[in-house]
Amino acid sequence: MRLFFMGKHGGSHPEENKDRTRNVGITVAVVPKELVFPVSMHIGKPAKPVVEVGDEVKIGTLLAEADGKISAPVHSSVSGKVIKIEKRQTQSGMADCIVIENDGKDTFIDSIKEQEEISDPKVILEKVVSAGIVGMGGASFPTAVKLDPPPGSTIDTLIVNGAECEPYSTSDYRVMLEHTDEIIKGIDVVRKLLPKLKIVYIAVEDNKQEAIRTLSDAVKDFTDITVKTLRTMYPQGSEKNLIKNLTGREVRPGGLPSEVGTLVMNISTVRAVYRAVKLGEPLYQRVISVSGSPVKEPRNLLVRIGTPVESLLHDCGGFKEDPAKILSGGPMMGRALADVSVPIVKAMTAITVLNAKEAEIGEESDCIMCSECINVCPVNLQPILISEAFKRGDVDKAKALGAMDCIECGNCSYICPSKIPLLENIREAKAAIKAQQQKEGA
Repeated sequence: MRLFFMGKHGGSHPEENKDRTRNVGITVAVVPKELVFPVSMHIGKPAKPVVEVGDEVKIGTLLAEADGKISAPVHSSVSGKVIKIEKRQTQSGMADCIVIENDGKDTFIDSIKEQEEISDPKVILEKVVSAGIVGMGGASFPTAVKLDPPPGSTIDTLIVNGAECEPYSTSDYRVMLEHTDEIIKGIDVVRKLLPKLKIVYIAVEDNKQEAIRTLSDAVKDFTDITVKTLRTMYPQGSEKNLIKNLTGREVRPGGLPSEVGTLVMNISTVRAVYRAVKLGEPLYQRVISVSGSPVKEPRNLLVRIGTPVESLLHDCGGFKEDPAKILSGGPMMGRALADVSVPIVKAMTAITVLNAKEAEIGEESDCIMCSECINVCPVNLQPILISEAFKRGDVDKAKALGAMDCIECGNCSYICPSKIPLLENIREAKAAIKAQQQKEGA
């Protein structure tokens, strides 16, 4: 079997730590008494609340509507009552949130039911828009925008991303095994939106052999769907690298995949599209891996959006040793959580708990000019130079060096022998560039 992989440079091999949950089937998480819904679970403008304190809601009730094209609506994942609309701690800091008291009845809105077969692309796209689907691999970009490429674009290649290269996480892996049919049906839905589509690649790393076999068997009768095996390397699943490795096409810095006739979608996102169109179901739940050395019973959980992280940790039996750091995501791209009251949002793939030894970064020292951060950067940036420019306060230089093209994979920080927080510095540089752009546009 041919393997598609990045070359000598452009990736790293962090310890996978997937065995803790690889063979643990998806189970349903406990639904807590109180759930918290940030109005911004996506890239773009926050959604606008359309409910008030005291309103009764059901599963699927619209809580906040999209504000413009680059935005996404938010729906309730439980039935109950809106008890607060206030700022709460989220994975991205303090943000406006809608708080719902769960009545425990799990009453659905009437429109969540099996739908008649839909072939009209306009109607399909409207259903994806109204379902509030965003990239579920972590990017959180509104999916409907991806499925409605700019005029003049010709999408002939769809890449369904099942690489899941972040250590610890196995949520997509379990979805591939347990919901294979919905993934294939989701591809069929997406196909109806892309009239020029010629080929579909389902990309999976070679450390997921059972998923490769299961998917290959599921698509054996399709002439336009191929399962491609990727060499296990981090970050093999990054969008631009997938496109380069599977098609030979290169997306220019700052460019979009649609410019080279390609669309990339996470495996769970494709499944969510199917459920939105076939079942009328908004994105109100997702699969999350909860893992790490301190966790007593690591699990893959089907979780309602808005569930506090502490509820999932309780589902996993709590801790067998003191946790030093709790991450939204994995150790490479994940963000440390301020506290465990933070709610689960649409693009969270995992909760990773590290002990003191695993969380130890080491003392920062001066750059030794080894160039390792440059070697492992999958998008050919110079992380140390961007970091140094930002620390000098030269935001324009950081921008000129391509800070905004950083995919925040964390390879540079992982490989740095001087323990320089390169990813953190580049994230701050990107935030400063965005703030500068907004100020200039005001």
